[in-house]
Amino acid sequence: MSQILYLPVVRRKFDAKSAEAIMETTQKELAKYDVLGPKDALGDPTELSSYLGSINDQAISGIIFQNTTFTDAEFIQLVHRYYPTTPILLLAPREPSVHGWLRFNALTGIMSSGNYLASQHHPFEHIYGNPDEAAVQDKIKVFVEAAQVKSDLAALNIGVVGTYPPGFFFSDANADELSQTFGTTLKHYNIDDAFAAAEKVTGDDYDDQLAYADAHFDGLDTKADETTRYVKFATLMRRYQEKDKLGALASRCWPDFFDKYHSAPGAVWSQLCDEQLPTAMECDIHGALSMYILQQLTPNRDAIFLGDLSSMDPEDNSITTWHDYGAFSLANPKYGVKASVHPNRKMAVSPDMVLKPGHVTMLRVHWNAKDGYSLAITSGEAEDVEPQFNGASGRIKMSQDVTGLVDQFVSHGYESHFALVYGDYRDDLVQLAKLLNLPYDLY
Repeated sequence: MSQILYLPVVRRKFDAKSAEAIMETTQKELAKYDVLGPKDALGDPTELSSYLGSINDQAISGIIFQNTTFTDAEFIQLVHRYYPTTPILLLAPREPSVHGWLRFNALTGIMSSGNYLASQHHPFEHIYGNPDEAAVQDKIKVFVEAAQVKSDLAALNIGVVGTYPPGFFFSDANADELSQTFGTTLKHYNIDDAFAAAEKVTGDDYDDQLAYADAHFDGLDTKADETTRYVKFATLMRRYQEKDKLGALASRCWPDFFDKYHSAPGAVWSQLCDEQLPTAMECDIHGALSMYILQQLTPNRDAIFLGDLSSMDPEDNSITTWHDYGAFSLANPKYGVKASVHPNRKMAVSPDMVLKPGHVTMLRVHWNAKDGYSLAITSGEAEDVEPQFNGASGRIKMSQDVTGLVDQFVSHGYESHFALVYGDYRDDLVQLAKLLNLPYDLY
């Protein structure tokens, strides 16, 4: 697990005592995060260099560099040389008084630091203000979370089971470009080999998955052949996850699951998502990546939904998102999760459920051949409604005019699958886009 590095710097010819108080307040604010930093402010480049050399074996996801007073660019240049690509957040406190002594001159310091980083194309953010201000605290929070997710992405392995179904070209990804942009690696598995391996999973091995399924489905026939096949495949995917340290999964579903494995895939994906392994249907690699990003932003690694944007209602200003699976924990408890058959194939086991009400953020990691990667971000309110369709659905009242929103989605060529998380993570996603040097659209 990587840490955030806090570097307070000072020129002691300024008001070092007041600067120390600023540093102590900042340290208290940072105590809620996994932060590494010196006990005292670093007063000259030699002190800074010595400290950086002493921690060079630590994994650092982001740096908070605080000009408690003016310092020239010699300080930030050293940081850049030790950490040439690590995102940096620049902080500087407000001048404590007017008239008389210019006690901090910290605004000049943050500008000097920003000037150097910009000249080196080093990724950085900044905010001017005192550490007890809400805006500064919010900026720190968003930066820390985004920096950690960026670091997590660089260590992410996505399991890819099979290939995308006919016509689902957007589900594919260029492994080299994916790695260069996010640091993420793909681990490929043959779908027919997976079916054969799942068939060999024994009862002792899948008992836990069967018990989990029985506890979360209403009306599940635990002795049905389709149920046994479902929990066997879920067990196999958890083996893959453990063996290859997978953080997300993208798998082929139709027609193979129905025609070759004789079981509906929806229950498998529902269970894996609920067990905190984000799983994208139709082998949608960037869909799995979108799910993983959202899950990593939540404090408890909450389950994420991935669905088609299936219909819209201008009168209600809503979009309905749907698919044939969804994590059990995302279901509206008024209706639960019913064990059913796939809406089209009429094969068990597939969930019937509707998303619970609450504020949601939606994300798509988008790619096109000309422009490469970008993030599409929007938000809305999941409504307290009955199930909209067979399968897993949710009606989302959007923040923006829904007709114009859909027009923009189609015009931009966004993929039909959007990931959804409960909570407001728009600022975090914008910050992440900046740290990844990616364009983004916030709707």
